[in-house]
Amino acid sequence: MISKLLLFEDLRFHILTFVPLNSLLHSTRYVCKSWAATIRNSQFVEVCKHHERSQLARSKPGLYVQNLMTRSNSYFLEFNDSNGQFERTYFLGTPQRMGDIIGTCDGLLLLSNFNKRIFVVNPLLKCWLRIPPFPNSQKYIQVTCRCTIVRVPRTGNFKLFFVDVRKIHNSFQYVFYVHRIGIDRSWTVIARQETSLQQHYLWQTLYTGGNDIYWITKKEVIVMDVDREIIIRGYPLPHLPNSLIPKYLWMGNRLSCIASKEFYRTYQIFILDLDSGKWSLYHEMGPFDYVSACGQELQILFVAFRLWINDQIIFKVALSKNLIGDISSGQKNIHFGYNVKTRQLTMNEGIDVGDFDVWFHINSLVSLPSTPT
Repeated sequence: MISKLLLFEDLRFHILTFVPLNSLLHSTRYVCKSWAATIRNSQFVEVCKHHERSQLARSKPGLYVQNLMTRSNSYFLEFNDSNGQFERTYFLGTPQRMGDIIGTCDGLLLLSNFNKRIFVVNPLLKCWLRIPPFPNSQKYIQVTCRCTIVRVPRTGNFKLFFVDVRKIHNSFQYVFYVHRIGIDRSWTVIARQETSLQQHYLWQTLYTGGNDIYWITKKEVIVMDVDREIIIRGYPLPHLPNSLIPKYLWMGNRLSCIASKEFYRTYQIFILDLDSGKWSLYHEMGPFDYVSACGQELQILFVAFRLWINDQIIFKVALSKNLIGDISSGQKNIHFGYNVKTRQLTMNEGIDVGDFDVWFHINSLVSLPSTPT
């Protein structure tokens, strides 16, 4: 009887490896407890890792929408190629004590809270891992521009990278650290680079999804190889006509820079030629017709460009107090999409209006050593 039961379990395991990931996530794992247990089994997940180019490895790309007020009611919007719309899948969200998302990679979320505690979470499998504290020398630090999560293409292993600024013998240095998830128990120094007091500020950290991290500093763009964990080169910053801090986004296979030309009305997009190291003007967008897109005139507090999906830029508009009244209960954001090919501005109705933020995301069966919540 036991041998027959084991045979049945092995057969079920083998059959489920042929089921596309979307079916595993949205229907198959809800059939019964035994099926759900098989899909969550670490051995089953390991088999999935060997199907990197198949439907079993991960779902289509989309948006992870986080409720910044409650962390509950978070959801995933999967991009539908057939109609250009998003299909919604709800998550339970992440515990509020884990903080806000500061990075995503292949189905994993990187979160940090006010106490600088760090967590890596797979919201689909509801497993999470606490990471050792940042090895920074400063009491207060804006971690969103200094840390990122990556997956090494050659090995499939996940790593966290972090950069700190330290004063050593009257000079300043960028100190780069790595934490190899599942391997290291602490952070390891991998590189150092001298800077100056006027130039040490970091604007942004950008991971391409490939083998490079782009550290956007006040002076230059520093490129790091995530596999070899070394700095491989640097690029100059684009010459911009104003002093507003630009937003750098990965656009397909190129680095783009979005800068405001006229305060929250018109913008210029510059792209970097990775071979020559030169920036060129790619596109100018605006002024945006928000009335046509959402049916009302907006009193804008700020605009934040979030990411590219195909030819579309997703960005959020935070509304001012004059329009929304007391914002103590949360900021009111409206998300829009702008298509650089058609020049069409549309309100993203799949993203709720409120204190929400969006991240590029792909559902996956990547597992982590879990800790009870």
